[in-house]
Amino acid sequence: MPFNDGFGKTWGLTGKVAFVFGNNGLAHNVSEALANEGVRIVDESTNETSILVTIPFDMHSAKIDSPDISPACWSERMENLFEKPRQITQQHWPSIKRSTSGRIIHFLGSFEPDKFSVDYAAWGATAAWAKSLTRAVDLGNTTVNMIQPGVSFDDRLIKNVPMGRGCSVADVTNLVLFLCSDYASYINGAIIPVDGGLSRFQR
Repeated sequence: MPFNDGFGKTWGLTGKVAFVFGNNGLAHNVSEALANEGVRIVDESTNETSILVTIPFDMHSAKIDSPDISPACWSERMENLFEKPRQITQQHWPSIKRSTSGRIIHFLGSFEPDKFSVDYAAWGATAAWAKSLTRAVDLGNTTVNMIQPGVSFDDRLIKNVPMGRGCSVADVTNLVLFLCSDYASYINGAIIPVDGGLSRFQR
């Protein structure tokens, strides 16, 4: 269940407007969690949007590629994992930066490469680009953060997770609610793994 009032308060999101970019179960779960907190979910750009969440369609482990991958295949994967989230962000940027507490959250896969894959390049590009947004001179009170969900309960890597279980929907949606709230107003430019300690590298 979502962690709504552990501090004796709600997340304070009632009345905010969010656009959740993604067409998968996780995007639906995030939209539902936000709506349950009184956020109005829209499916197009509006002047009222103050929250943007982008979730790539494929959040599974990186695909294995050959170094001689075709330019067309490379471009398609970069388009889906990097360019589309970037374009959506640029589209919603004017309304978000006008907000008193704008929030941009990008979902990423891991970019700790253990094989050759275009996906690592795309996720790394998204992370670097999103981090650079925090240096924008007109950022105001808008924060830009990234979430790296962990492996699911049926993933073969679950045996390597120190906490011994997969990542649940609530593990992810609770973090989204927190980052969208005023409790997280000073968290900016962070890449936050929700993986039970699976990540090997310090950040």
